[in-house]
Amino acid sequence: MAMIRGNPSDSYKELPKYFYMLEHTNPGTVTKFHKSEDGCILYAYAYASIKDWEHCRPIMDRAGKILPLAYVIVDSENNKSWEWFFVQIKGTFGVREGMCIVSDRNESIFNATKAVYLEVPHCICMFHLWQNVKRTFKKHHKQLNDIFFALVRAYTIEKFEYHMTEIYKIDPRVQPYLFEIGYERWSKAYSKVKRSMVMTSNIAESINVANKDVR
Repeated sequence: MAMIRGNPSDSYKELPKYFYMLEHTNPGTVTKFHKSEDGCILYAYAYASIKDWEHCRPIMDRAGKILPLAYVIVDSENNKSWEWFFVQIKGTFGVREGMCIVSDRNESIFNATKAVYLEVPHCICMFHLWQNVKRTFKKHHKQLNDIFFALVRAYTIEKFEYHMTEIYKIDPRVQPYLFEIGYERWSKAYSKVKRSMVMTSNIAESINVANKDVR
């Protein structure tokens, strides 16, 4: 097997050649090597994605009809690597009117977007939020399930408040918990941008499952 596939560690030495061919065969594609003190960060985005982004809904959601904008290889997901990644994204794709970013509640992602995208709302995936609600309020999670998702998807504040009242009747602790997070970060009714139907970051979970055995 080693003769066929080669040594995994040695394969990283071939990345410069691969990145060169990406730029050569896809004019306009940009790749970047960033040498840090504790390792090397590799970053790439294709020209096709750069042009396609101009015609997409201005939501970096990692879900729905998937259009990979860019990828990065790092030593770990931390504040430094995420901030570097978002700086490259912003420098290449810019900032569009009505744009937002949807992700889980990863602290490093929040810190990075706060530093790089001051003007762009950072929204929360409703399924990740639901998992937190379910763990925090275990006793009533079955009763809360349907009402919670109706609350998140409500188009009007009136409908939102109706569902919130129903939740309050089941467990009054849930309302202040959600309020502290910020209604505008996870609900359609209070969102500061048009999120369309993009309320999740499902593709992130798909990628995690696909890479589980490798990791």
